[in-house]
Formats: sequence, structure tokens, C-alpha cells
Amino acid sequence: MGENRKENRQIKFRVNDKEFARLEQMAQEMQMSVPSFCKKQAQKARLRPPKINREGAFEIARQLRGIGNNVNQLTKRANEGKAIPQDELQEIKKELQALWQQFSEALQK
Repeated sequence: MGENRKENRQIKFRVNDKEFARLEQMAQEMQMSVPSFCKKQAQKARLRPPKINREGAFEIARQLRGIGNNVNQLTKRANEGKAIPQDELQEIKKELQALWQQFSEALQK
């Protein structure tokens, strides 16, 4: 089973429901699985919670995709020899600046 695995040794231990719930909560705060969290804790690794939560990261990615779509449409128009209105470029620039501000604030929390 584990011949090709780098980590071929397995450690099993039991916990009660209350202990597991606590481990699960702590692991979720670190955006890790319970086994990964327990391993890091056992190794006395320094754990830091992520500065941006999962939902925040997904929202930033969604907004970036939207901006990317707009840039792609403008690029297509430019490649077809059509003019690109400056107000559309300014709007994209504003969206990027607002997104960068949101990202920077999230990192400082």
C-alpha cells in the first residue's frame, strides 16, 4: 500500500466526540484537514491562520475573472482594429485598484 509514498508510516489515535469537534474547529480555522493539523501540532510547527478566509479568496478570484473577461473583450476589439474607449479602460483600472485595496486590507487583518 504505502511503498511509493514518501511518508509510509501511519499513526492512529482515538479521541472522543468533544475532542474531535475541537480539533476539527481548530483545523478549519487554519484551513487544514484534521490529520494535517494534528501532524503539524505534534511536530510543534508554528501555525498561523490564513489572512484571507476561503470565501474572501473565492470572491477576489471571481472579481478577477470578471475583470479578465473585460480585458479580453477589449483586446479582441483592439485586434479587430476597433477603437477602445478611454472610459472603459479607466473603469477597469478603477476596478483593479478597488480589488487591490480590498486584498491589501484583508492581508492586514
